Amino acid sequence: MNSNQNAISNANNCAVCNFCRAITVLTVMSYPQRFSDLFRLTGLLLIGLNLLCTPAFAASDNSLRTDAASIQPQHTYNESDATINQQNFKSQLAKLRGSSEVTGEYHQSYYLLNQLNTGLPSLNPPPNLSTPLATLEFFKLATDNQHYKLAAQALNMNLFNPDIQRARGDELAERLDFLLAKKDLYDFNQLPDRPDGLIEPSIGSNSDIDGSVRRSIQLGHIKYLSYRIPIYIERVKVEGADPVWVFSSQTVGHIDKLYEQYKPATFERYLPDFLLFRPLNIAIWEYIALSLFFLLTIALGWAISKGAGKLMSKYAQDENKRATLSLKSTTDLINKLIVPLTITISLALVFTLVSGGFPYLDDIATDTRPIIWVALVISAIWLGVRLINFFADRYQDLQIDGLGQQQYDEYRIRITYLSVFRRVFIFVMIIGSVWIGLSEFVNIEGLGKTLLTSAGILSIVIGIAAQPTLGNIVAGIQIAITQPIRIGDTIMYDGNWSTVEDLGYTYATIKTWDERRLFVPMRYFVTETVENWSHPDPHQTRTIYLLTDYGIAVDEVRKKFVEVVKNNSYWDGQTEPTLQVLSTKRDTLQLYGTIAADNPDDAWLLECQVREQMVTYLSDKQQHYLPAERIVLINKDADS
Repeated sequence: MNSNQNAISNANNCAVCNFCRAITVLTVMSYPQRFSDLFRLTGLLLIGLNLLCTPAFAASDNSLRTDAASIQPQHTYNESDATINQQNFKSQLAKLRGSSEVTGEYHQSYYLLNQLNTGLPSLNPPPNLSTPLATLEFFKLATDNQHYKLAAQALNMNLFNPDIQRARGDELAERLDFLLAKKDLYDFNQLPDRPDGLIEPSIGSNSDIDGSVRRSIQLGHIKYLSYRIPIYIERVKVEGADPVWVFSSQTVGHIDKLYEQYKPATFERYLPDFLLFRPLNIAIWEYIALSLFFLLTIALGWAISKGAGKLMSKYAQDENKRATLSLKSTTDLINKLIVPLTITISLALVFTLVSGGFPYLDDIATDTRPIIWVALVISAIWLGVRLINFFADRYQDLQIDGLGQQQYDEYRIRITYLSVFRRVFIFVMIIGSVWIGLSEFVNIEGLGKTLLTSAGILSIVIGIAAQPTLGNIVAGIQIAITQPIRIGDTIMYDGNWSTVEDLGYTYATIKTWDERRLFVPMRYFVTETVENWSHPDPHQTRTIYLLTDYGIAVDEVRKKFVEVVKNNSYWDGQTEPTLQVLSTKRDTLQLYGTIAADNPDDAWLLECQVREQMVTYLSDKQQHYLPAERIVLINKDADS
């Protein structure tokens, strides 16, 4: 730590030499092919002045002061350097396989390199980069003192051409410091202070990395668009030198694009201090900007929706300015979708804003991107549910509600399909939306592999915890396809004459004859025997039993029975009613009558009314032949 502080403090010496050498580098490296004679002359004069300063500078500490003098002022990197950097970066990437300059030899304690930062000046004494903790401390101390040239010594810049490493080192170090501070990755307590990166295992520790030699350590990750970029420091060794810990070449190669996403807005320097305060790592001005942008998009979407609704109303009216059926449907659609659609569009625009999707506009409150993404997914689900329900309601209005009494069976089939598949579509849409939403936070491919490798545990969880719910959902889909029961069917459940009122995700709603509601799991209808009076044809035949005396006139009773049935409005008008003697007992005859109606409800009412009228007829016309206890008295005197 002391050596790092000495190196940084020595870099402040000889300000004149620093200035001369900085101007010299700028003059010589900036577009030499386009120099005018005046620039060339100025460059030669500066070089001469630089040579005059060199002996005195070297007398104190030549190598360290050379590096300190070479530290250029901040922001000297120009567009030409950026173009050269981009070209060299692409050419370097084309040649790379793994870490830059890796020799191919394997060593468990470090990465073997052919060279390291050959474009950067060497320091004497060199900075202390022997341990992960020392490297991070050196980098933080150097950046806090704005010695970004020194901080660049902690970067593996092998991905960059050596000719531009010196010019780019300070900028990359400054940008990396900004990113580490913004994402709270300066965690000194978690880094080992050992050259081998080993963490001493604590008592009872079961961690895989405790007690193991490491050659790379992940400080954390930074979100970039839809994926995460890890930030690594790694231990590298060049032949003839001691191993050192530096930020990995891949991490350094990602600095520019990460900074472009998270860099502060240029106008922040003009804002008052209270607007720059960052509660929850988001500046107050960013909260205000996001809120205003959201309200603006809400107002814009609302105005567009209202304008579209008025245009549709104007061109969808008939000659008498009355609304047509298409206008009513369109108006209903607009009324149902205007709120969720407006919010979804607004959140999509806000999400595009925080993701850097708008040109010429810096990223605003990038840290709110996951929250806005969750809100966008929820609003999209809301919009999808509204759409599904709208088209389902339109289908019911046009294809189901218009069916007459003669098409009651078709009505039950269609309403059952509509009820079940409406819920299935909503369920599938929600599951898909949740899956898409998770893709913003986790690696779906990795998640799939994890689920496959954990199939045993997953099976136990599903079998024990989720089996009832999933079983009922699958049973609901099976019922929708095979239709053992349908909405409107009359069934016998637990001895109750009932009607199927609704089919949900996991249970069916059954209405009993006395208007009680029973909620029955869907699996019951695919695993148990169900008595369905309406499947496949609602036409039903009922029976009536009458008990009479042996002296009854059966033919007269039969004629009356047929007459009563045919005069009843609930009779189907086709099936001939019949009355037969079913059985005889010691004191009575049992008459068996059959009646028929178009559906179970009418059949039940027909049965009740016919039974009542036949009992009244027997009581009035053949009262003497109703079942009764008879005692026969025999006069013995008369017989004798």
